Amino acid sequence: MRHGFRLHASLAATFVVAALSGLGLAMPSAAAPLGWQASYGWYTELDDSFVGLGARLAAGTITVIPNAEWLFEDHGSIYTLNLDATMTVMPLGVATGYAGLGLGMLTVDPDRANSRSDMTVNLIAGAGLNAIPLKPFAQLKYVIVDGDDPIVFSLGARF
Repeated sequence: MRHGFRLHASLAATFVVAALSGLGLAMPSAAAPLGWQASYGWYTELDDSFVGLGARLAAGTITVIPNAEWLFEDHGSIYTLNLDATMTVMPLGVATGYAGLGLGMLTVDPDRANSRSDMTVNLIAGAGLNAIPLKPFAQLKYVIVDGDDPIVFSLGARF
């Protein structure tokens, strides 16, 4: 079972790299501006807060966001690696509403036990302000993972 998971994780990583490479080759740089985002929030099921950092690759109304989140855990470490994509569904001059989905890998590594990694599916909804240079956003993410399915609340800034 463990070897099968590593094979699936390797295939998922290969898919992510190929998708990001293809995105960069298919569009000129002017059509796909690069940005960054930083976030802070909490996972409801795990009852832990986190910090996150990600890149933003925009092409029209679609934004691809490879990102990582580090959860603050007392007795071990928990982190996620995600490839999310969002689409603008409510474009306004001052604010923008968006929805999206993504794939992720949630890794739990307790101090006195074996580590475990699970594939996740992320369902995303959020809104961001566009009127100031440091663009704040608020987001809800429903993480579908083997069993727990936490809801993630986050606040952040796009730059």
